[in-house]
Amino acid sequence: MKKLLLFVQALVVFSFLFSLSCADKTKTIYGTWKINRQKSTDIVNWRYRQIEMVIQKKGEAVVLVQNSLEKNKVVFVDSATFIPGGEAVHVPVTSQIWPENWFMGVLAKTGTDKTIRGSWKEPDRELEVVKEQTVEISQGDAKITTVLSFKLNRNGNNLIVIEKRSSRPTPVKLVFDRVKQ
Repeated sequence: MKKLLLFVQALVVFSFLFSLSCADKTKTIYGTWKINRQKSTDIVNWRYRQIEMVIQKKGEAVVLVQNSLEKNKVVFVDSATFIPGGEAVHVPVTSQIWPENWFMGVLAKTGTDKTIRGSWKEPDRELEVVKEQTVEISQGDAKITTVLSFKLNRNGNNLIVIEKRSSRPTPVKLVFDRVKQ
């Protein structure tokens, strides 16, 4: 009886180790992602512009790149590199294009810095990013905080990004499909 119990325990342990070794390494947020307009909050600008998100791992750091494409050509790039759980980074604002501005007449304030920090909720699968920056509106300058929650779905084919902005009461849901390399 003891031999049978030991055999069953060993079988369970080996099965678990085998499943870990066979795990799909692409089931992380890293990779290239394209917006899925049908699954995302409907915002008018998306009908004319394609959004591509590239997320890379560089040592301990995460590199976030958001490309705005028109007719398959990149027309604007927004990027940041930071260490999750580390110090906030300051990125100079050099263009009035504000990537989180989907439909309102709000401009990024050039000559300022945006502050970006992030932390893992689940390593390599769920990330929260906080961006703070000054924008120009018709009434003057305003400080806006945007919280972006990146979460990989179970099968690793979709990246769900929930955007909560200090100036908007309702969140925006962005769903991205993984681009096969």
